[in-house]
Amino acid sequence: MDASLFDMKGCLRDMHRTRIWRWRIALTAFLLLLAAGGFMLFRTSPLAEQETVDTQVSSIAIFALKGCGGCSKALGVMEQMEAISPDYRYQYFSISEDTEAVNRYGITKHPTILFLNAQEEELGRLTEDISSDGILRELEDIAANGTRPPKGTILSAIPSTMPSVTLHAYDPHSGLFTPVSQYVQTDTSVRYPKVSAMTMLTQLSDLLPPELESAIPAGVNFVEIRTEHGVTVVELSPSFRAFTGSEEGERAEEAIALTLQTFEGVNVVQVVSGAYRSDILYAEALAGRSDGKTDYLLHPDTPLPHMSSVREYNAAILHARHLAFMPCFCGCGDAGHSSNLNCYYAQEEDGRLTPTTHAKFCQTCLDVTNMYLDGRQQGLSLKEIRQSVDRAYQGIEPTDTPMPMNE
Repeated sequence: MDASLFDMKGCLRDMHRTRIWRWRIALTAFLLLLAAGGFMLFRTSPLAEQETVDTQVSSIAIFALKGCGGCSKALGVMEQMEAISPDYRYQYFSISEDTEAVNRYGITKHPTILFLNAQEEELGRLTEDISSDGILRELEDIAANGTRPPKGTILSAIPSTMPSVTLHAYDPHSGLFTPVSQYVQTDTSVRYPKVSAMTMLTQLSDLLPPELESAIPAGVNFVEIRTEHGVTVVELSPSFRAFTGSEEGERAEEAIALTLQTFEGVNVVQVVSGAYRSDILYAEALAGRSDGKTDYLLHPDTPLPHMSSVREYNAAILHARHLAFMPCFCGCGDAGHSSNLNCYYAQEEDGRLTPTTHAKFCQTCLDVTNMYLDGRQQGLSLKEIRQSVDRAYQGIEPTDTPMPMNE
């Protein structure tokens, strides 16, 4: 009996010890989890980030746009900085070409200066007062106060719609200029419509329909646009000097001025090339030089959603009258289309073009347009191109499209 009682007491003691050890193990596990959670919380806290971020400026980067006068000045400042402070690494990015970097750093303006650490992380930026003194002041501020991120959240995103510009081509039959709309291909949120307009104007020659001509002489290129004392100055390549003082040169200057004067706030334009400076071109004096036609203009109230290529959409603006004689074979006749033109635009009563996204998603539509463009490049007549298209899609039901007369 006494032995049994003794055994029972021993058993109770063992159970008590086991229970105590279980509680100790549970408490230890809880404390370990609590410590781990606190460590993770600290790692993700602003304080932890502040302690781990490298705030030492290692490189200075500039994002500049070719053809922009302000960007040219900023590039000159960067060259000065390389001489003044050679210990930094200097990086040069193109707004129009280095789109991955533009979007990664959220660049929205040109020019922009970034201050980066060794991990290529941004410590600060300048979009104004881009001078050697301004850059040195920013470097001092970052050294004294640490990272200086941009105010607010800057995100550079591909725009939801395609921007467009209005150029001016020459109509040799009337001796006047015809306004033509063209979409600007862009893959960032940075806007540079005037630079785009001048670049596209000098490259318009091979894109125009036969009834229009480029006003810019062959071999003449756009160099830069800038503002001098309230005058919008356009610099052309030295090759333009061969045309200065001639009717052809005067025509080019008028087309440039008319194109720029479609932008709000631009009234006074001057064209330069080397030492040559044209007369000042006022909007009032050029008012009668545009024929005011709307056949090649986009309807302003209907934007085109963003797409990776607008080549065919731009061609359809310029060649709308001719694509109206090109059938389509994708079955869009059931949707009311009467030609390949309708795959891109509906033509309003005033002649303006309202875009549709149909061609964006239809390779057949794009192929027919490119067959037309290739035929034009080969010197074929409109009727010959139409016959070639019909043969290529023989056996497939086309839209109800009229046959063109010989052109």
